[in-house]
Amino acid sequence: MKPTIINHPFHVIKLNYCSEGPLSTLEQEAITKYVELHNGSQSYKELLTRLHIYYTSTDIILLHCQITFNNLQNEYLLLTPMLHYLQEGGPLTDSEIASIDESERVCYDTQPLLTQLHSFNNKYDNYIEDLRVTEQEFATVEKQKEKLDQLFDVFEERYLFPIITDYKNRAIDFCPLQENFDDFRSAFSDLTDFADSLYDARATFLDQHILLHNKIVELDKDILSLFAAINGDAN
Repeated sequence: MKPTIINHPFHVIKLNYCSEGPLSTLEQEAITKYVELHNGSQSYKELLTRLHIYYTSTDIILLHCQITFNNLQNEYLLLTPMLHYLQEGGPLTDSEIASIDESERVCYDTQPLLTQLHSFNNKYDNYIEDLRVTEQEFATVEKQKEKLDQLFDVFEERYLFPIITDYKNRAIDFCPLQENFDDFRSAFSDLTDFADSLYDARATFLDQHILLHNKIVELDKDILSLFAAINGDAN
């Protein structure tokens, strides 16, 4: 029988045969499980890569939200000079407005603020949705790693060892199989460093996300207070 070479994207599978006889049921199943284990490893690698790209795009992702947030905050600041007058006595009459120093005077036109608020909400909602999906995927990383570690152990126990210990009655040459398996497991172990860099990238991302989130929470309170004062709902 000719050697089997499968150019799998995660790791090349190479099997040699020491017999021209048919593969046993165990050997046929071993090859199927071996390919499945490679598929699972590739999926895990793709997950790490996808998440790493997202979390290392922090500057680009947050920059757009930050710019829109700054526009919103600027519109709010334009309306705040008269806030204490509103809070003390409710909506002002034209004559009361005219009596206020021009440096503290501002019109009641809240439309620019509402426009920026709408723009920011749309952008932030999209950002939060992407983050929610990404965080859901991230939550599966450790479980996928643990599951694959177990599958490596299962393959070694149920397929590799039986083929090695009964090599005289097997068609697959156990030496190349053992070598290929060790190579494969080493390639999988190398993903540990990549996973560590992912955790670091996520931690950096969340630090910046929390800073923006806290600013949003504070501005949200301020805007609610402003509109309550304008509407005469607060003293």
